[in-house]
Order: sequence, then structure tokens, then C-alpha cells
Amino acid sequence: MKAEVIIGAVEGVTKKWATQRKREERDARVRERRQDAWEKQSKTSIKDAAYEVMERAYLHASDSGTLPANARQIMYSARPYVQEATGKKLSDQYFIQTLLVDYMKDHDCDNWDVVFDARGHFYEPHTDLEVPLGTLDVRRHLADVWSHTPPSGFHVGDIIERHFPTVGPRNRYGAILFIEKEGFGPLFKAVRLAERYDIAIMSTKGQSVTASRLLVDRLCAEYNIPLLVLHDFDKSGFSIFGTISRSNRRYEFENKIEVIDLGLRLEDVDGLEKEAAFIPRGSFVAARKNLKKNGATPEEIEFLLKWRVELNAFPSRALVSFVEAKLDALGIQKINPEQNYLDAAFRRMAAQRYLQKALDDAEENARQRSSDLDIPEDLRAKVQEKIDSNPTMTWDDAVGRIVRSAMRHSDE
Repeated sequence: MKAEVIIGAVEGVTKKWATQRKREERDARVRERRQDAWEKQSKTSIKDAAYEVMERAYLHASDSGTLPANARQIMYSARPYVQEATGKKLSDQYFIQTLLVDYMKDHDCDNWDVVFDARGHFYEPHTDLEVPLGTLDVRRHLADVWSHTPPSGFHVGDIIERHFPTVGPRNRYGAILFIEKEGFGPLFKAVRLAERYDIAIMSTKGQSVTASRLLVDRLCAEYNIPLLVLHDFDKSGFSIFGTISRSNRRYEFENKIEVIDLGLRLEDVDGLEKEAAFIPRGSFVAARKNLKKNGATPEEIEFLLKWRVELNAFPSRALVSFVEAKLDALGIQKINPEQNYLDAAFRRMAAQRYLQKALDDAEENARQRSSDLDIPEDLRAKVQEKIDSNPTMTWDDAVGRIVRSAMRHSDE
């Protein structure tokens, strides 16, 4: 039998099966495309997932609304749920600057104590008032504006000092806490961390600036107090810890100071959310060397080549507890000053109380004399005349000058 006859017979038998097979494969691809399209449409959007978890994330980060929480802490609380629900990576900036802001606007969250980094400052004329343009600062300033009422009289006030005048660490604080984040200030103020432990708190965005190095170089050495460093568990955090007291081309340290690492270290991050480290593959050798130079252990180096953990991964209450435990372990204590300071404070505060009584008596006399002074009928016109002649003058400065003139005429 000829070969072409055999081939033709085989092709004739298998042709319909080949056609059927191609049809099935084509139908399978159609079904797969349909399934992919359906799954894509049915997936939760990042916004929907974020909105669903936002309140729980805020309450988790803020200890049920009892403490301030910065925006990145809320992002850390929400991110695992959002990424699992959507299958997509959540951008930090998109969450903080868009999703969180929009949610708070849409849901009337004025009672949320959320800290956004200040992105500018607001200045008032004449009063020297400066308001950082962060959420809490603006909210507090507006509360002051709305609650202010013009004083109906005057009062010299209480001149008795609550605090004996000091400048610097001597008899005032026994350590400096350096934090590589600026957003935790309101939290530590809310729990009065500095006051309860008598410590100064300093923060920067990232690496310490020259001014901060000059400050700790002089103060820590002169008054023999330690510098406590709180940082992220990542390559940058170790660099911050390693360089805060190390000389470089921008600043040459004059003194050797005690620097204590409060963390984060490997033993501190168990249970906290980790994220991928930003170290290019070609930079691993340099990264290992840098981490070792700045005090990381071999185990920490292996972890940090893959992962990083931010301080923001702590909810507010947990972060406060973490710092308190570190300070307690170091034996950071309240200040009880030198005897000569106590003696001087006693004498000064006794004198102030005697002076306060004399001022109260003088105030009553001044109030009576003020009521006897006639208010000019054309006072508003006189004020206008003065500010017209000097556009930088304030209306109350003009009133003060008119009062001085009236007092002179009254005494003549």
C-alpha cells in the first residue's frame, strides 16, 4: 500500500477528532477569560476595603480612641486586611493622604484624634502666634478661636511660679530621648511621658541633623546624661543609631557620650507587621557591611536584608508601654535636685506669695482709679486717626496711647 494512501486514511479518521479538540481548547480559553473577567469585577476595591476596616483600624491604633494616633499607625492597622481583601499592594501615601482623609470627611470623624505631619505654618500678625498646619494643631487653634471672649476687665494674674527657673538638664531632666519620627509628639504629650520620667524628647525626620548632634554632644557630656535612641527596625534605623554620636564631615564630636539603643531590635518586633526591605540586590554586600558597622547582629542582618518593621506598626498604647518598659529597665527616675536648689526655690516661692498679696491690693486700687477715668466720646475717631498715621500700628496700641494721654491730663 502506498504511503500517501495510508496517510490519507489516518487523516480521514482523525480529522474530526482534531476539529473537536481545537473546539474544546477554544471553549476552555473562552471560559477562562470569562472567569478572569468575573473575578476581576467581583474583587473588592482598595477604597471599599479601606472604608470597611477604617474605623476598626483607628480604634485599634488609638486604644479605642483614648490616645492620639498618627496616620501611619492607622495605615499599619488597616493594611493587612486591605491587601488580603483586594490582592493588591496598598500605597502608604494613597492611604494617608487620600483614603483616610476622604473617609474622615465622609463620616464626620471630627472627634478622631488623628495626627498628620505638619506641612506648613500659619502666622498671626502682632501676636507672634504660629500654628503648625497639622490636623491636631489646626483643630486646637480653631477651638481656641471659637471659645475666646473679649475680657471685660483685667487681672494681673498669679505671679506664683509652678516651676523654679532652670535651663538645660541640671535639676530638670536626666536623659534625652531621640526619636527618628516626628509624628509621636502628641501621643507622648497625651501620656505626659517626658514629665513622668523627667526626660527631654527630641525628634527628627530620619537622620539626625547637625544641630541635634551639637545639642547632644554638649548637653550629654556636660551633665553626664545618656542619649536614648528609638528607631525603626531597618537599615536606616540602624544608621540613625550608629551615626547620632559619630563624627562625620558635617559635624565633629568633641565629647564621648553614652548612647543607649532602645530599639527596635529583633527581639522587639515579634508580632508586629513587617514589610519588604528596600535594598537592591546589587547592594547586599554594602548593606551587610553598613548594618554590622552600626551594631546589627548577624541574625538581625539576615532579617533586615529582606524585611523592615516601623515604629508605626505599634498601636499607640502598645508603643507607650514598650517605651515605658525600656525606661523602667534602665532605671530612668524623677529628679530630686541639689539641696541649694531646694533652699533657693523655698525662698523664691515664699517671696512670690508675699508679692502676690501686695499686687492684689494694688489691683483693686487701680481698678477703682480706672473707673474714674472718662472714656473719650470720640474714641473710635481718635483710634482711626492714629492707625491712619501709622499703618503698622494695631488698634489696641492706639488705645493704649490714648489712655496714657488721658491719664496725664487727669493727673494735672
